[in-house]
Amino acid sequence: MITKTKYICALIVVLGMASCYDLDEMSRNPYELADNTTGTEIVDVDDDTKYADINIDYVVSHDDSVALQSELADAPAIFRNFLYEGYYNDYQRATNLTHDIYSAYSANNQPKFAGLSPDYLYQDGWSALRWSHFYVDRCKEYRQLLRALKFNDNAGQYKNLFYATRIYMAFIALANTDTYGDMPFRVYVQGREPETNNVAYDTQEQVYDAMFRMLEQAVDSIQPDDKEQFNVGTDDICYHGDWHQWLRFANTLRLRMALRISNVAPERARQEAEAALNSEYGLMTSNADNMQTVPKYARVEDGGTDDGGNENVFAMISIAYGGELVLSKDMENLYRNLSTGGKEYQVRVGSGRQAKFETYEIDPRCLVCWYRSGMTANTWASGEDNMRGDYVGCVRGTQPPLISLGDILYSTTKTMPKPASKEQDRDYWFNYSRPSVWLGYSESLFLKAEAALRGWTGEDLTMSAEEYFRAGIQASMDYYQIDEADAQAYLDGVVALNDGTFQSGDRERILEAIITHKYMAVFPNGNEGWAEFRRTEYPALANPLVNSSGGDVPEGKFIKRVLYPFSENNNQYFLDSSELQSKNTQGTRLWWDVADTNDDSGNRMKPNNFRE
Repeated sequence: MITKTKYICALIVVLGMASCYDLDEMSRNPYELADNTTGTEIVDVDDDTKYADINIDYVVSHDDSVALQSELADAPAIFRNFLYEGYYNDYQRATNLTHDIYSAYSANNQPKFAGLSPDYLYQDGWSALRWSHFYVDRCKEYRQLLRALKFNDNAGQYKNLFYATRIYMAFIALANTDTYGDMPFRVYVQGREPETNNVAYDTQEQVYDAMFRMLEQAVDSIQPDDKEQFNVGTDDICYHGDWHQWLRFANTLRLRMALRISNVAPERARQEAEAALNSEYGLMTSNADNMQTVPKYARVEDGGTDDGGNENVFAMISIAYGGELVLSKDMENLYRNLSTGGKEYQVRVGSGRQAKFETYEIDPRCLVCWYRSGMTANTWASGEDNMRGDYVGCVRGTQPPLISLGDILYSTTKTMPKPASKEQDRDYWFNYSRPSVWLGYSESLFLKAEAALRGWTGEDLTMSAEEYFRAGIQASMDYYQIDEADAQAYLDGVVALNDGTFQSGDRERILEAIITHKYMAVFPNGNEGWAEFRRTEYPALANPLVNSSGGDVPEGKFIKRVLYPFSENNNQYFLDSSELQSKNTQGTRLWWDVADTNDDSGNRMKPNNFRE
């Protein structure tokens, strides 16, 4: 396409006067209204600028502009749904039966799911929902928001909301590309609506490049102290219109992405990380900055809608659906073995006069998040834990027996059946109104720990890797409201802080400690846990017992991505690309995943995460 900037003034006239709707993007980029007789004009603008391929570079007709201005009233509601459904939409089928299990945050306990996607057999009826929700639903909402916020008489008033929308688009796009790899992206970033399904794919490297620039542009454009900016209030269910928090989130997200590409593009990773770490707005400063989804079932003042439904997804899957989400054996082992300073608990063994209590220790977060095994319908109804049970994880690939409440052999998330109150009860962490965190303060501290380990610098990087490591564990304990004494005992007993790991000079050994403890803090976000395991090979997870992929994932190997949905067989670009066809297996590594976890015999290989 050729640049037509010099001809815009001759083409665009509304009632005899040129009109310009500009959100002061990083480059000169006029957004003007076409004459009503010409219809919508698509014009390339500023192709030589840094953001040309991600800016809105087209004009709309006068009639379209009038319609878009009338849609401004709907923008808060659209923004709310955009934020709400970004990670939640059809969560069990789109995420829990894949990402959460592939990350080993949970295991399948439902016979009807055995041998299917939890065991690597692609299910288009489930996994394709992730693709369609992103491209059909979220991209539509994104397009509606950007056009309504830009093409109106007071566009400057909506600049912050415009760029917050762009930040969140990059956020959910990250989860999408880390699921599939290459994907159509830049055309959607521009808020375009493709006329056909024949949409070109960007390489994952190009997708990351576009996301980095979206975040950079947004941070440089948002004016957090401008009191004239439109504020969506509680319809911003993440930050209630606090633009400083949006900026800290954007910088933290940029650092997460920089570390993701550190093995494949170390210099670009360093540049992006140091830009985030040197931003005047900084990174997350407390758990109040956590990026999260507030269930609609939550109190209205917390961001809920009081509509009587749409509860916390982890509560629903674990209890309301009959105990389908259970603790994995990998997680149980990590709860037990990462620190010698766990919290004591007792298990009753024997009966009658022979009964006695045996004392064990475990990560205090396990007691907050999980019931013990052997829960019954009665104990669930009362919220009382089974004192005869222990915290038991399921080995992934175990073929589950027929289940019902009372027959579950493993630990399920600690959830009280839907209560009348929507107050946050720490004793039942995964209650129906509990927000779900997708990028939190604890993670941001572990990101800084790795950045310091890599020798990156920045004004917001003021401590050593070990100090950030300690702070990350403490922030996770604070999030789960662990008693100060229990949190300190856990920290004092952390193996990696007592065995010379941080004094060894062995960066790979130190990184394993950082990523393993970050993995525990990121739970239950399987999107991130799975991505980081593929990037770093940490923590050291056990091979699943079953591989039902039919050879799509080689035996002895871990799954590396999800297949493109069958609907892409209608995309001629996809069909004509031999490269895309060859990449479309669940055993193919993504761009940033530079090495297999296991060798061809299924044995774990030594990771190498420092390739500068």
